Amino acid sequence: AAAMAAAAMGRGRAAPARAAQASRGVVCMAAKKDVRLVVTLECTEQKGSGVPGMSRYTTMKNRRNTPDRLELMKYNKHLKRHTLHRELKK
Repeated sequence: AAAMAAAAMGRGRAAPARAAQASRGVVCMAAKKDVRLVVTLECTEQKGSGVPGMSRYTTMKNRRNTPDRLELMKYNKHLKRHTLHRELKK
């Protein structure tokens, strides 16, 4: 009788909602596969130039959209111009 009274008052519905929230948190942590990675871009033209220093940038990359290495034109402050920067190996 007490269970029917609690269910009629709406108390019986709160417990399953809390259980669903707890299980959702566990699923999110287990399902996370790091689709977005932090990658380092390094200048390709500076090594042979003999100028000291190295131009490096860090950026985010989506592994699903760009599975191959990332190449971007970025500003190199040592050479004072835009040069090709490629993703480094991990």
